[in-house]
Amino acid sequence: MKRSLLLCLLSVLSISSTFAQKPKKYYADQVGKDEKMLFADYQSILIKTADGVFVQKIYYPEKKQITHLLTFKDDKFKILDGPYKEWYDNGTPWKEGAFLNGKKEGIWSFYSFETGKKEETGAYLNNERSGRWARLDSTGMVKEEMEFKAGVLNGPNKIYNRAGQLAIVRTYENGEMTGEEKLDTGNPIDTMKMVEVIPYMAGCENDDPDAQKQCSDRKMLESIYLQIRYPRTARENGLEGSAVLRFVVEKDGSITGVTALRGICRDIEAECKRVIGLMPQWAPGRQNGEPVRVVFNLPIKFKLE
Repeated sequence: MKRSLLLCLLSVLSISSTFAQKPKKYYADQVGKDEKMLFADYQSILIKTADGVFVQKIYYPEKKQITHLLTFKDDKFKILDGPYKEWYDNGTPWKEGAFLNGKKEGIWSFYSFETGKKEETGAYLNNERSGRWARLDSTGMVKEEMEFKAGVLNGPNKIYNRAGQLAIVRTYENGEMTGEEKLDTGNPIDTMKMVEVIPYMAGCENDDPDAQKQCSDRKMLESIYLQIRYPRTARENGLEGSAVLRFVVEKDGSITGVTALRGICRDIEAECKRVIGLMPQWAPGRQNGEPVRVVFNLPIKFKLE
């Protein structure tokens, strides 16, 4: 199970750039033959292509690993319009699609951090999921099909077994499940088990699941806010963005596998890993009364004012 919590850090009030090497020189090898560099800073470059398209490329600076490619409508670089792509910090594709006048439009695909293979694909219409979406296994076989309307599930949701046979059909109307049919295929289904009790911070035990979650979220926020610091090098070089860290709450409540999907830069990545390691003890998630491992994706937003 994957769960997200957004944290915003808005405490830094000023910056002064101390980038040791001129950014334009540092990123010169990232500009194509017929492209013109318009601007560069510590983590990104703005270019104009030979076709007159305006593009921003964002990097993990120390690795010079591209993490974002954004296309804009004009030289103001305000409205996304055209191809869009993101990569994980290890260079594996993360997501790709396109914008139209600032909104997601057309086919989008999402890729696995572990395998680099496509794991979900479908269309956006006016910034909302629309029509058929599919989830794929590591071989590219469809394991689930969903129908969306205006961003919510609407219509049949089909789940397939490992042999590719239809195993479960759920029906949705405006985001609410209205029916379910299970077919006896005799083959196992690779569906994500629903965790009956999600992990929570020790001391937040409560018979009310919502109250337990609110308490746990609050304790997590407090722990991170009290410990985290905006790294000096990142501040001085104007680095901003949302770091995304993945970790596992084990069956004994311990934290393992802390991994940066998006670290922004070396010092921010290290700081995020440090504060995750300082979080209070967790109580494990449970399924059928037994403790289970649960994967969390934790975004932490760094912003300068």
